[in-house]
Amino acid sequence: MFLFLLPFPFSLLVSPLFRFFVSVWPFLRRISPPLFFLLLNGIVPVLSSPSSAAISKLSSSAFSSVLDNGVIGDPQVDCMEDRVRLTFRTQRPFTGRIFVKGMVENDKCVNNYQQKGQTKVDFELTNGQCNMRRSRKLGPEQRGVEQSVTIIISFHDIFITKVDRAYRCTCFYMEADKVVTNRFDVSMMPTTELVDTARMPMCTYTVRRGSVNGPIVTYATVGEPVFHVWSCDSDMFSMLVHNCFVDDGAGKDRKPLVDERGCSVDTVIVSELIYNSQSNLAYSEVNVFKFADKVTTYFQCAVSTCMISEGMCSGKTPPRCGSGARRRRTIDKRNENGGANGTAFPFAADDPFTMDLAAEKIVVLDLEDSTQKEENQRSERAKGRTALAAASRLGLPQSPQFALLYDNSVVCLSQPFVGVLLSTVALAVIGMAIASALLLRHQRRKSKLESDF
Repeated sequence: MFLFLLPFPFSLLVSPLFRFFVSVWPFLRRISPPLFFLLLNGIVPVLSSPSSAAISKLSSSAFSSVLDNGVIGDPQVDCMEDRVRLTFRTQRPFTGRIFVKGMVENDKCVNNYQQKGQTKVDFELTNGQCNMRRSRKLGPEQRGVEQSVTIIISFHDIFITKVDRAYRCTCFYMEADKVVTNRFDVSMMPTTELVDTARMPMCTYTVRRGSVNGPIVTYATVGEPVFHVWSCDSDMFSMLVHNCFVDDGAGKDRKPLVDERGCSVDTVIVSELIYNSQSNLAYSEVNVFKFADKVTTYFQCAVSTCMISEGMCSGKTPPRCGSGARRRRTIDKRNENGGANGTAFPFAADDPFTMDLAAEKIVVLDLEDSTQKEENQRSERAKGRTALAAASRLGLPQSPQFALLYDNSVVCLSQPFVGVLLSTVALAVIGMAIASALLLRHQRRKSKLESDF
């Protein structure tokens, strides 16, 4: 009977089944009580919450519809004068949210799409907003300002799913060439123009492990010594590293490290930079640090270049730092405020030979409190030795295990290690014995052959 009734819809049989089970209650209890309670547990939830199955099915279908969506092709980035626009298309009407990486808690950097919208979506950001990274580029083929930001397209309003995508949008604003001409004709003599263009240096900023030429650091531990290295690949130019800062990547914490003259703000954190003789390489050995409760650190510096042959670098690089230099900077600052002819900065803020360089992101891991562990171990050993000495003075019996535990002159070996060690020694002895026997036998044969001749 049960096999016949179960395939039918429960909504038509709830009342008849309930009356039927009530009427046959004594019979089922005598024959098969477990079967009755099993069926009753399956029917009671249906009676108490008839819409639960429908709700579960609706929830499952809604989540599956999210996973059925996706971005079609590559989005389009439009670099406008004051903002950046990202345009993309989806397979189905888009629902979810679009936000800047690391800025999901900032309402200005998040757009929510709760209702089913269109398959074509636009997302705009004002230049410099939402921790958009800005850097100046200086090179033979590109000179200008670069704006970059990472935008995440999420098809769920809470979670990140497999259909979500992250795009790094970069806009480069090329600097216009300024040409100044002056007409001054002396004669009609034809002239031949000889033009030689010096290649602008390519400069880099890296954080390396072990030495100036060591591997680039991407993961580090608090307190680990690393080298911050700035270098330019030309011997015709010198450089000055200045205006360095570190931030956590979210735009909330940003601290200066090197000032506008190239001197360290806090030598405890970053020591004064060391330049080579051509001043086209500088480095500083730094112990890794990080922001509290943050994992990543980002470093960025401004690097200004000058041509050595033209005398443009005299008095600008390398920087003169220290207590005397700091007093001199204070005097320059006063002269600047007072209108005297004091130079505030070695390079102007809009210097055309200044570029912004950023090192790769570094993930900083917390240092385990090994010092505290060692201190606890030493304390335990000291307590054990004190107890051992007290027991010895009182004449109390001591177990060998207790004595060995706090005896620093005793080295304990595990039984498997001892077994392997003894086996190795035995094999070595046997091998030496066999080799000696073979050598002795060979000598005897050789002497016998010589005696026969």
